[in-house]
Amino acid sequence: MNTTPVRVVIADDHVLVRQGIRAFLDTQSDLAIVAEAGDCDSAVSACTAHKPDVALIDLVMPGGGIAAIRAIRAASPATRTILLTSFDDSRDILAAVQAGALSCLLKDIDADGLAEAIRKAARGESVLHPRVAGYLVDAVRRGRSAPGGEALAALSEREREVLALIAEGASNQRIATQLEISEKTVKTHVGNMLAKLGLGDRTQAAVYAWKSGLKKP
Repeated sequence: MNTTPVRVVIADDHVLVRQGIRAFLDTQSDLAIVAEAGDCDSAVSACTAHKPDVALIDLVMPGGGIAAIRAIRAASPATRTILLTSFDDSRDILAAVQAGALSCLLKDIDADGLAEAIRKAARGESVLHPRVAGYLVDAVRRGRSAPGGEALAALSEREREVLALIAEGASNQRIATQLEISEKTVKTHVGNMLAKLGLGDRTQAAVYAWKSGLKKP
């Protein structure tokens, strides 16, 4: 059965990096590069024009990767963004998550790992490089203000269970298995939980769970 390839935009100011990523992704029959960009404005324009499933965004390209993620989220809400960075500043990584990045990866990721992260992003699943996850945990531990308890109290017991499992990095399939419910029900709980908390995606939900004390990092 034919499936529609995941449509991808690559945004990085280094031509060789873009060419290297494209060269590998072009070998993957289920992934299709629809545009490349070298700065924030062109990345936003490409996503506005093509409405890709996934956008790979370099943190330090001209105009800023975080600004690009925020603008892409507004211009093409269905596009999932993956931050690619060579740097380990937890403040930038946390800011990228808050701006709407679904996944955050360091550029030392191997090609197969990047391809799989793109596939997961297209399904709405976040991927955090182990060191990136550590940076987020560190940012939370270093005193980020905790959100108010009113929104958390509005969640049902099941929604809180789902939120706690998301904070562990669990996929919908794993959550469904652990809670003995269907994946469709899990998706419903995730959508309701995100709406009640005013969050955009699972990565932000995980950070919220840590900051609220629902789940220890």
